[in-house]
Amino acid sequence: CMNYTENYHLPQWEETDRIMRTDFNDAMANIDQGVARAAVVPFAVGSYVGKGAAQEITVGFRPSFVIIAASQAGGINSEMGGFSGFSEAQTSGDNVTFTDTGFIVASVTSLPYPRINRGGNTYAYIAFR
Repeated sequence: CMNYTENYHLPQWEETDRIMRTDFNDAMANIDQGVARAAVVPFAVGSYVGKGAAQEITVGFRPSFVIIAASQAGGINSEMGGFSGFSEAQTSGDNVTFTDTGFIVASVTSLPYPRINRGGNTYAYIAFR
């Protein structure tokens, strides 16, 4: 009876084991699946500059949760130190709308606090799958 690795079920041949092509093919398929799962990053980080008007931020997947932080210090329009979290299940007003490829931050005129799209301000985000 052949032994297998714990995580990816890869064959561990003993000296007396008969090596078969199907064992090799199964091992390569398991490696391929493991590498593919590892390549999926569970989050995306980035920044955007507020426009005042609604804008879409593309991250390459539909987020389930987004944290947005103002990353610009000083000035009367600064929101330094403020950050907000939004989930698809429970968003804060209409500030953020989730899309299949990212999220949309609403226009400043329609945004209640927190303001996450003020023209000229820079915002950092982390979006989770």
